[in-house]
Amino acid sequence: MDLIDEDNYERASLYKLFSSLFMQEPTEEVLETLKEIFQMKFDETTDEIGKDFRHLFQKPAGHLAPYESLYSYPLGDRPRLWGKVTEKVQECYRSAGLMIDEEIHVIPDHVSAELLFMSYLIDQGLTDRQKSFIEDHLLTWMPAYCDELQEHARTTFYKEVAEMLKEFLSSDYEEFESSGNH
Repeated sequence: MDLIDEDNYERASLYKLFSSLFMQEPTEEVLETLKEIFQMKFDETTDEIGKDFRHLFQKPAGHLAPYESLYSYPLGDRPRLWGKVTEKVQECYRSAGLMIDEEIHVIPDHVSAELLFMSYLIDQGLTDRQKSFIEDHLLTWMPAYCDELQEHARTTFYKEVAEMLKEFLSSDYEEFESSGNH
């Protein structure tokens, strides 16, 4: 396997960064880094952003539960956790040689897991799988999820994260379409 090139290294790093923003409350250090790298305009404190994280992603019922199976499901099915979509995502992981450790306690179609999986595919140089995963999974629900996130976020920070993620996924996919490869 060839060493990963700089563009793919950056892509994988961005997928990992976005994944982390949905997995845990960002630290002061992460927020400062994001402001520098992306010229983000938010001015909320780490505490305010943490409260918004909990409001959006950790309510018992999940105000904006970040699972593909709640946004994308087969005709005749209903949105539910651990549905058919979750099984399909889990099969994508398995077929790429990746097993999620049961101790992680993350449902396979959680936004963080899916974004992290894309970084794995990039790191492994599995270009065909990247294209199909972004088509069959990420783009089927994440743009709508990002729209809802922008609508429900109480902080400028999460509104900006939603917009950046949506733009990133779109431009990443356009690269596949225009080059036929990455």
